[in-house]
Amino acid sequence: MPEKRRGVHRWTGSSFRWQVLYRAKTAARKLSVAIKGFRAAGRRRRSVFGVYDKILVIKINHHHAGFFAYFIFALNQLRYCERHNFFPVVYFGEKSGSGDNAYFDRQHGENMWDYYFEPVAGLSYADVQGMVNDPQSGLCRNDLVELTSEDLWYLHLFDPESIYGYTYGRYQHKREYDARWYDAQRAKARDCVEKYVRIKEPIRRIAEEFYDAHMNGRTVLGVHIRGTDKGLAVASSNVQRIVGPEAYIEEIDRYLIDHPQCRIFLATDQTQFLEVMMQRYGDRLLYRDAKRSSTELNPFQVRDGEGYRKGEDALVDCLLLSKCDFLLKCTSHLSETALYFNPDLKCLDLNYAGSSL
Repeated sequence: MPEKRRGVHRWTGSSFRWQVLYRAKTAARKLSVAIKGFRAAGRRRRSVFGVYDKILVIKINHHHAGFFAYFIFALNQLRYCERHNFFPVVYFGEKSGSGDNAYFDRQHGENMWDYYFEPVAGLSYADVQGMVNDPQSGLCRNDLVELTSEDLWYLHLFDPESIYGYTYGRYQHKREYDARWYDAQRAKARDCVEKYVRIKEPIRRIAEEFYDAHMNGRTVLGVHIRGTDKGLAVASSNVQRIVGPEAYIEEIDRYLIDHPQCRIFLATDQTQFLEVMMQRYGDRLLYRDAKRSSTELNPFQVRDGEGYRKGEDALVDCLLLSKCDFLLKCTSHLSETALYFNPDLKCLDLNYAGSSL
């Protein structure tokens, strides 16, 4: 979501006005492009790889966003590429908009996406740059385009074709759980993940080794408790609120009545939440040695030189949640993405008290 701290999110209370202005500017830009196209009529149209109109360099522009918000930024730009006949390459570099990319770690390379995922369409950003610099390749810099920051915000917050992990931006008025709406968002996301997302083998191996050692052959309840900075999104108050361990414990204990031998896999960014769950469930509780916080500052926001590890922690926790038999979650891109990785996983979102998903 746009940053509230420094007034970047100027349109929080006037999103309608922002959308009108954005659409007016976009219409003017499209008219300019159409005029140029008309003037170029009769000339042979240049294509990329013989098929595409352009190469879209998929980027990020929100340095206070978490790992899976970045992931959603990528998915929505991949869908944009499909609608506009663009070839996609992802480049998540050192900067994200006006600030630092919290997951960037130069020891692992210049493109954060490549730390964790394979190229979305067979070519990395480095591959494309190499081709641009090779006179024999047929590519030139004019074949590459990027979305403006305003385009990215519109795509993330207001575009009806986009994937929404929960009810923010365009849908912030929704206060009750809407099963049909969530089903539609998840269907779009799963289609995109199936087409484009391939997780790097070292990341998969970490998740698989933990699964084999602690979860395989057992009934496992997945639990994601989001703390720290949850609540900064442009969404209704019930979606923004932090759901504490007490509400989860009630649902966990109910699940244990029917599954007395089950284990509990916990993913949380809050140290205090982990301690509460350890005291109650003891050896039944499974969790990874991930970076956590005891304050409202999310671990990824701490500039400690461990950018790669923070992304690894988030992605491996998400993959393990996706392997559970049932998921207790809150409104969060991390646990929502677990449902994209496993279409058969059922869940209960505790931000919607009393609503069964």
